[in-house]
Amino acid sequence: MTQQIFPDHMKSWIAENLAQGCSTQQIKTYLLNTAYPEDLVDQEILAASTSPYLPAVRAYSRLLKRRDSLLKTLDFYWNLNSDHKELIRKPLPFYADFIKDYLSQNRPGLFSGAFEHWPARGWTPKLLEEKIGPDTQVPVQSGRNSDPNYDENNPQHGAMMACRDFISLVENSVGNDVYLTAVNFALDKPEFGFVREDIGSIGDGYITPTPVPKSIFLWMGPAGVVTSMHQDLNHILFCQIYGRKTFRLYPAIQVPYMYNHRVVYSPVNPVQPDLERHPLFENANGIEITVEAGDMLYIPIGWWHHVVGETASISVSLTDLVDMPNHFVDYPYNVFSGVEPVES
Repeated sequence: MTQQIFPDHMKSWIAENLAQGCSTQQIKTYLLNTAYPEDLVDQEILAASTSPYLPAVRAYSRLLKRRDSLLKTLDFYWNLNSDHKELIRKPLPFYADFIKDYLSQNRPGLFSGAFEHWPARGWTPKLLEEKIGPDTQVPVQSGRNSDPNYDENNPQHGAMMACRDFISLVENSVGNDVYLTAVNFALDKPEFGFVREDIGSIGDGYITPTPVPKSIFLWMGPAGVVTSMHQDLNHILFCQIYGRKTFRLYPAIQVPYMYNHRVVYSPVNPVQPDLERHPLFENANGIEITVEAGDMLYIPIGWWHHVVGETASISVSLTDLVDMPNHFVDYPYNVFSGVEPVES
């Protein structure tokens, strides 16, 4: 008879729950319901609960709980201002006013008239097909429907598609299986060199005249594409060129409700939240806004957002704001390659 082995991800689960204050009996009851034999469960719980490493883990858990308490407190006061929950389309302000009224307050903004002067403002899917070339292979994300974590696992979904086939899909289909996104880095390809030429300035000097590499991104897809809940590590000026998208935005301070166990991603679907699996999300309060062609949405650094394409759409996002760090301070980038707990 083969001896059953307790998997590493369940060992991590035991340690995580002990660190969070669960009793050994609670953990044992749960594990016995998952068909692990009692003697193996007792062995693993004893090993974890008597480990000399556990006090250090519990100390970090207490530190995180104190941080969460602070964020929840700040969020409570943020919710007292009803203006925070409404996003009104306004003319693009001067950059100094934008810094004072939006960026410095970590407050989103919806602006009109930001890029009417761009040649890109006249883009349509067919026009882009002509500019790129019908037979040109374009990088896309494909096979997204088969993976619930398609954004997190984006390297596994890279594919090439003839431009005419992709544009036909954009114009004539509905769904989330194929999407040209920022992670495709299409602008690195010579066939997309016209994109930067068709994009101009914003306002009175919002973005650097010579953008740094990988600070401009192209998005194109059919109705029904979805960008799952996540936060970005920089400021985003999201320019909707063609079609419309619905954004659901949540303040950065609401991270205690986002189940953010993996880097910048949240498993929560705010359109149909599973409150049995993610009960804390019931405490989250955000803003739902439909961004129309010609609108620019400012997404403050760290804000959580989920995006649905309501129609076929083309968008450009810009991240290189003038004289701003445009990134988190002291962000531990090594977490992208680190080992993180796996949900049971």
